[in-house]
Amino acid sequence: MELRQLRYFKTIADARSFVRGAQHLNVAQPALSRSIARLEDEIGQLLLVRHNGGVTLTDAGARFYEHASNVLLRVQVLRDDMAAESGIPHGVAAFGMPASLQSLLAAPVAAAFLKAFPRVTLNVVVNTSVNLRDALTAGLIDLAVISTLTPSRGLRYAPLFTEGVCLVQRSDSAPFLKGGAIEVSDLLDVPLLLCGYPNSMRLLLEDAFAKLGARPNLRCELNTSSLLLDLVNEGAGAGVVPSCAIASKNLSNLRITPINGLECKWSTVTSFDRVGSASVTQLSTMIHQHVFKLIDRSDWPTAHFDGETRTCVPVPDTRRYAGPPLRVAHT
Repeated sequence: MELRQLRYFKTIADARSFVRGAQHLNVAQPALSRSIARLEDEIGQLLLVRHNGGVTLTDAGARFYEHASNVLLRVQVLRDDMAAESGIPHGVAAFGMPASLQSLLAAPVAAAFLKAFPRVTLNVVVNTSVNLRDALTAGLIDLAVISTLTPSRGLRYAPLFTEGVCLVQRSDSAPFLKGGAIEVSDLLDVPLLLCGYPNSMRLLLEDAFAKLGARPNLRCELNTSSLLLDLVNEGAGAGVVPSCAIASKNLSNLRITPINGLECKWSTVTSFDRVGSASVTQLSTMIHQHVFKLIDRSDWPTAHFDGETRTCVPVPDTRRYAGPPLRVAHT
């Protein structure tokens, strides 16, 4: 059994197709089929079921997938640990953030990292804090920026920033209250557009309402803050989002009202197995530096910096990227 066979098998399983797997690996499909056939012969069990739509894992294949993924991860950790001796990142690094941070933080940091470290292949995952935490625990990603509402043992948390939560309305709609901010109690009877579970802001809001013996008046449930803002902009109603979701948006058609007492803390989180990785160290440092810059120049309403500003490759202010393709996975 060879590492190459494990990599081929995992790629086909992830792509759910020999054709797509061959394209991703840049390997001829007949050679790929022969490699998997030899692997199945060696194991003595069928791992993949071929059908018109692609392939499906058998029960044995699902078990083998877990083992193969762990082996490939440990090999990558070994390579990264050896590379850390030189301090020059190379290999593969994967990091994730919630969709609300995609434009403000994930894209500019990823672009700057790719430019600074051409020997690293970067995988970027957009998902909820809960799912990103689980992906870290499973070893599927190396680093994530997540809400500290979703703690977990076995992970290293480094404080990054704290931000407020805001009510968002169309600018031509009637304000609920006059003044610079509102209380949670002012929203008790307001129909709201909200992100659904397991969104961290939804958990925060539900907890705040529960303290008042109430529940939010849900008008519409969505799975991303970007879609929520689009609906608000179309006049569908008022929504509640973290300030990071609006910091990079055109606010000319929106009225933003801070909600007193609602704050969310965010951290950079890594598995202890990946703390020493040169790529992870640089990614974490660049994230901290970029957040500090945004808050320092008042580009992030209601946010204050909780992290560290460490010396690293500067993150450019531009959000345009003209380098090689960046793989972004929405899971």
